[in-house]
Amino acid sequence: MTLGLAGSGGYAGELREINSVIDREPILPPYVMPLVRWLSEMYLCGIGTAMKTLLPANFLKGELLPQPGDAACEPRDIEPTDTFIYEPVDAVRLERYAELCSDGRPTLICFPLYEAAKDFAERLGETAILYPRSGAKAEWQTWGRLLASGIEQDEYGKMKKKANVLVGGQTAASAPFPGVSRIIVEDECNNAWRTIRPPLFNVRSLLAKRARIERASLVLGGRMPSSRVYMTIAKDANPAKLAKTGQNAQGVINAQKPAKKHKNFCFVDLKLAYSPSVKGVQDALAVSEPLVRESESAITRGSWALWILDRKGYAGEIVCDECGASLRCARCGGAMRWEVSAERIVCVSCGTSRGVPDSCPGCAGKLLMAKRPGLEALLPLAKSAINSPVPILDIKDAAGPDLAEPSGLVVGTRAALALCDILQVGMVGWIDVDGEARSQEYDARSRAFGLVWESRWRGKLPEERRVVLQTRRAAREWQKGFDIDSLDKPGWTVFWRSELRERREFSMPPFTPLVRIDTKAADANAMAEMFDDARFEYWISDTESPEEPSVPEGAKKRPHTTIWLRTKDIGLLRKTLAPFFSIKRARAGFPSVIVRYE
Repeated sequence: MTLGLAGSGGYAGELREINSVIDREPILPPYVMPLVRWLSEMYLCGIGTAMKTLLPANFLKGELLPQPGDAACEPRDIEPTDTFIYEPVDAVRLERYAELCSDGRPTLICFPLYEAAKDFAERLGETAILYPRSGAKAEWQTWGRLLASGIEQDEYGKMKKKANVLVGGQTAASAPFPGVSRIIVEDECNNAWRTIRPPLFNVRSLLAKRARIERASLVLGGRMPSSRVYMTIAKDANPAKLAKTGQNAQGVINAQKPAKKHKNFCFVDLKLAYSPSVKGVQDALAVSEPLVRESESAITRGSWALWILDRKGYAGEIVCDECGASLRCARCGGAMRWEVSAERIVCVSCGTSRGVPDSCPGCAGKLLMAKRPGLEALLPLAKSAINSPVPILDIKDAAGPDLAEPSGLVVGTRAALALCDILQVGMVGWIDVDGEARSQEYDARSRAFGLVWESRWRGKLPEERRVVLQTRRAAREWQKGFDIDSLDKPGWTVFWRSELRERREFSMPPFTPLVRIDTKAADANAMAEMFDDARFEYWISDTESPEEPSVPEGAKKRPHTTIWLRTKDIGLLRKTLAPFFSIKRARAGFPSVIVRYE
């Protein structure tokens, strides 16, 4: 058989006969491949990796799919718009979403946490379908039904005929929904939208891109906006005025109405706080008089108190007093925390555990000192400080019977904030709030601010909740927003204005993408030379990580180096890094690349 191909450089040659056509029509809805290409280009991963990330696991196993429905091709009679809903009280904000979903327009709404999605789907009743968690069988079946007919028709009776809303967690972000007219992203500022497995990306950004591809209206909401959304809001008018009027050229902002100044936030200078010693640990834990007073006041009012310390175990670090070295994980190099209850040390990064050593692995010294006391050390201090016959629990031991009590105290990490959804929490105390902003990541302060803001507003009856911040920088730096918080000047506007001024000065996201590259130490110099030729701005981390992060199972791991780079030309960076992802390097492993846009 001979076939001539038209066009420039036409080709004529021998071709095999076509036996059969596998698929007469595209098996994927129109939005998928543009979304796959976007993910690949923006986050520097391969097309195959992007497809594996966005499609159900069974898709790449050859499972049969029904033919896509025709609803996605129907013309839109409503021009897509952008709407912003920033209301700190969860009940008010969710009611606003429910009102939007009641107009009959096909709507996809995604939550950062699945339990919240489940609760909202139950609230909507028969008008909503809940997309399943990530799981091969359930997700594949739902994906196929949605692909074939959307959620309004199902001959098997497994879809609700009156439903026009698809509700889900992060797995629903790329689910087929023929005719989708609106996409809602709840709590878009939540750090949970960032994936934890490669390729690392922000699911919120993926949903926003999908809305553009499908010409669907986009609704972004939460207790406070992310940096990128704040910049969008600030382009049109003063955010404080927008918060007061509730109107914006691009949408609606239902801003918070904070109580009077200083009513809800209480700052405690750690220098003046009582710091009882912890047995076997070099450092102390601060348990201040205002922390105890506000806790007992909340308990007396018939509500719960939370003490937040984001350090599990008895101590967060073990150091050799002779050589000064900190005990590190042999597998990934992470710090090791000491868990007295389990008589072991555990890596805070990868979870590897082993028995408590008798001597330093480096110098064989016998003097090992524990530092940075954690939750196991805080719990007995809480029990001795609170003079009330109520349950005083560690979050990992908190169970139904204990939480059925009308009041009590729970000690836990930031995960304890989820109790605000099921309990009446009258007080949240941050034992060492500076620790939340101590990370070396560029966005450490914004994540810390977001956590404290969440602790103020999340869940049931937040209006009278008190938040105690034990800190060395009372009402200064990133904490100014809490101190100045008022009706005319919401706290997050104060924070973002200062934070973005500094990020712009140092060319950090959202102004300039920040790229982290972990590569073999042997390749770092060659990579640096190529970066010099491309005129990239980069720097090599002073501290070398002990092992490569990404090598095939069974391959030998070697020391690796971290390179940080700033550039707006991601396409040029992709071309520059291409030689390091050659198939010839598969056995030795590839560099790990993480792109952060905000």
